[in-house]
Amino acid sequence: MDADEIKQLQRQVSKLQLEAKLRKSVANELERQKNLVQKARDEAEEQRAKFERASERLSQYLSPQICEQILGSEEFSGLETNKKNLTIFFSDIVDFTALSERMSPDELKNFLHFYMTEMSNIAIDFGGTIDKYIGDSIMVFFGDPDTDGDSEDAKKCFRMALRMQETLKDRRLQIKNDFNLHEPLRIRIGIHSGSCSVGNFGSKHRLEYTAIGRAVNVAARLEKACEEEGVLCSEATATLLKDDAVNLRLRHVKAKGVDGLITAFQWNIRDV
Repeated sequence: MDADEIKQLQRQVSKLQLEAKLRKSVANELERQKNLVQKARDEAEEQRAKFERASERLSQYLSPQICEQILGSEEFSGLETNKKNLTIFFSDIVDFTALSERMSPDELKNFLHFYMTEMSNIAIDFGGTIDKYIGDSIMVFFGDPDTDGDSEDAKKCFRMALRMQETLKDRRLQIKNDFNLHEPLRIRIGIHSGSCSVGNFGSKHRLEYTAIGRAVNVAARLEKACEEEGVLCSEATATLLKDDAVNLRLRHVKAKGVDGLITAFQWNIRDV
């Protein structure tokens, strides 16, 4: 083999070595890019999981409608505060103080968790906005952030109230036994329709989405005046119910903080 052949062979070997280095370099770069893509996917999945957990926790503190607006809109800057016609619902448990005093803290926690969950599920089914829990009391309203019109909002609220009473009646013995209650679980409900200020109220540190105004106070007073296992509607609500206003008895209610008598209509599960 002469010198030229040796040089040509060396050039071929060098070329093959260079090609091998390039292939290895490309393979290493592809592997690095693949690892970067996988890492990005893992980080995105971790962030998605964190977001889902945060959304789930947030949904325990806010109504579904509010969570949807906060989490579902990139342009969300807060719910506006406006005057709106709402139908407001209040309920509480009859003789709750005596009932709670017979329970240990854990028993009371488990009982309230069960009761609030059952009632809240019904409220959500009917599209109500769960405003707050106050001890054993529940406040729900219809008409914001979504509305189907004053009459339909009132009907949905009234139907929701009846469903709650019927559910408790159907499960009364089971609930009494499950939680070792001395007396069956009974609730009373007040409903009123009227103009309210609804939206964000609070401070720069904490806001609460709620409704305030005389109409809220009237609904709360009607709940206190309601018969056990009943639903007490104001005249304003009863007028909006139209064909849904069945099995209602006229009542005139004297309520603390409200001038004059309130014309109301009583529904009671015992009358059905």
